[in-house]
Amino acid sequence: MRRALLTLLLNVTSRALLRSDRTNGIMEQMLSAFPFARERLVIPSGKRRLSAVYVSAGEDTPAVLICHGIGELVEYWGKVQGLLKGMGVSSLVFNYSGYGTSTGHLTTAHCEEDAAAACRELARRGHRSIVLLGFSLGSGVGGAVASRVAIDGLVLCEGFSTLREGAMAMGFPRWVTRVVPNAWDTVHHVSALEMPVLVVHSDVDGLFPLSMAERVAAVCGPRGQLIVVNGLTHNAPFFAPTEEYWQPIAEWVKQRSSDVPARRLPVARD
Repeated sequence: MRRALLTLLLNVTSRALLRSDRTNGIMEQMLSAFPFARERLVIPSGKRRLSAVYVSAGEDTPAVLICHGIGELVEYWGKVQGLLKGMGVSSLVFNYSGYGTSTGHLTTAHCEEDAAAACRELARRGHRSIVLLGFSLGSGVGGAVASRVAIDGLVLCEGFSTLREGAMAMGFPRWVTRVVPNAWDTVHHVSALEMPVLVVHSDVDGLFPLSMAERVAAVCGPRGQLIVVNGLTHNAPFFAPTEEYWQPIAEWVKQRSSDVPARRLPVARD
């Protein structure tokens, strides 16, 4: 019952945010400006089919798997993928089950299964290293699956400390957050990781306060690094991406690549 209520709240919130974007014209603007129509692909996740976009910066480049936020679609990330490509980093972003043209429905379990399936898809393309990047709600997904997928590092952008605290920051009453399970406890999950973790957060994020990012970075100890960016709203990193925000992330990803041996995996030929 508690899990079902959480699923309901996630679906209601995601649909409300996407409906708002459709109403105010943001969705049409992002869809019309999307530059990577030819890079679309479909990824199997159990019996579900996930819509995704893979942008290659070259066969010997490191790659980032992007777990997007609750009110986003893959098309919202086209500008970021373009920036990363120019910085020598390949990327794959996917829609969770029930998002866009992905089949199925949104649950916490499906989100995690989807991230693992997308990671396998990226791995088979033979990149030297793979880093998982979770943005906003995706930080919870990323933290939860990081220990279960073949990655060399974790990046958490504009994320929350725990799903429960994140929900309260979004305005949900405390009693509601106590009724549903605290499915994504990022502080707990990253504290048990052995891989490097980069936490990136704006000092004026109006949704999740900087203190959440500081807690997440702190529990990582010497494995963790915190980058504080000045003056950006919560969604600005993908709505209006800048080199100031993404260049340090790209450099961190490339450093992870230099720290690991080349993967002996075949390069996919589509």
